[in-house]
Amino acid sequence: MNSSKLIMHIRRTFLMALGLLFVMNLGQCRRSPQETNVILIIIDTLRQDHVSCYGYERETTPNLDALAKDGVRFEQAVSSCPWTLPSIASILTGQNPSTHQAGIHLDPYTMEDRRLSIMNESILTLAEIFQQKGYSTVGFFQNPFVHPDFGLNRGFDLYDYAPGDNRNIRRANVVVARAIRWLEDREKSKKGFFMVVHFFDVHLAYDPPVEFLAPYIYGYKGKLVPPFDPELKDIRSGKAALSSEDREFAIGLYDGEIASVDASIGNFFDYLKTRGLYDTSLIIATADHGEEFWDHSGFEHGHTLHREVLNVPLIMRFPHSLNTGQVIKERVSLTDLFPSIIGFLGWTLPIRTDGEGFISHPATIAVPPHIIISENLHFGPQQQCFYANNYKMIINQFGRIEVYNLEKDPLEMKNVFGQDRDFPEEIHKQIEYMAQKMKELLKEPKKAAELDEETRKKLKALGYLN
Repeated sequence: MNSSKLIMHIRRTFLMALGLLFVMNLGQCRRSPQETNVILIIIDTLRQDHVSCYGYERETTPNLDALAKDGVRFEQAVSSCPWTLPSIASILTGQNPSTHQAGIHLDPYTMEDRRLSIMNESILTLAEIFQQKGYSTVGFFQNPFVHPDFGLNRGFDLYDYAPGDNRNIRRANVVVARAIRWLEDREKSKKGFFMVVHFFDVHLAYDPPVEFLAPYIYGYKGKLVPPFDPELKDIRSGKAALSSEDREFAIGLYDGEIASVDASIGNFFDYLKTRGLYDTSLIIATADHGEEFWDHSGFEHGHTLHREVLNVPLIMRFPHSLNTGQVIKERVSLTDLFPSIIGFLGWTLPIRTDGEGFISHPATIAVPPHIIISENLHFGPQQQCFYANNYKMIINQFGRIEVYNLEKDPLEMKNVFGQDRDFPEEIHKQIEYMAQKMKELLKEPKKAAELDEETRKKLKALGYLN
């Protein structure tokens, strides 16, 4: 073979090998949507502004920060409800609480019986869709408000439920161990999986493991000791007044709980990396709601629709590092996750949802202008809030109206209803619409959950039942 033919042969062989390598890499980067695993992490009671990558002055979440650096961070993610049952139901269905109906208080005037409705039995869940697509579906839940009788277990092959109360919970490290065991048991399975991992530690009582205490309560000289588990009625009424130093101590314990959960999440991510799952899965981390620390003269959550209980972290990491380091400034709702996950996988949305999808396959993010609504249909007067441009409106069933200019007043301290004439026409229309909707909502028939006595005891201990 002469030299020119030899050169041509070598070049042809090189190009064939290069083409084969390109096809192999393309196959890896464009993995079939049916094979893409989805892991949804929900951290109970985690307010957005206590997460380091959202600007918190304390380092509480190095592992969530790393996830955000690897993926996409949403600056303005809003929960559909300030307490667990309706919020997680909204995440799993893409519907507002008044649509899915889970957790609507059936005795709103006397506040004595506190019966709660189950999720509407005609609503389709995310787990059911994955199940229909041939995925394995598993959820690990710890809050008594996700009791199977409320209907959130629909579509899960395994619904690993271990309800806690203020003092006795299945901690994050144990939850991670159970999730890892499930992954190891199915290691040879070729089916994709949908996994929900819920952590309850950050919820009251605040009692972080000792190794996460010192950085967050250093210098405290008061009389309080962990755990922080006050009588909620006394705290809210002001009967049990706390000094500013005591309040900072409580917040420190809360931050310690966050750091503890974050460490367990880091261990979970380390395992996923060793099995090649971290880089090939869609990983989503968020919270069901936040927590109030006297921001609006209250404590805990579930009673207002202000930013501290509705603004939550939302971080998504796409397979093969797509969209690395991206920050989305547009406001999104947790109800948008359902259609967005379906869109990412390239499936057709089988039902109409209250949420709007902001992801299309393979990982294009475009947030459409859409209505974002949050509701509270359990504690006190039933409420709804509505976002329009830089304004937020809150209305309750008795006609109280609040409007906040979020650009000038991000902490929602000055109600400009009746003062500011410049807020959008959508606010005026929504006030009229919601006044009528609240009346209709009270008349709709709903089905009460039949809870066992043990679950009722746990909910009473958490302050949710009388």
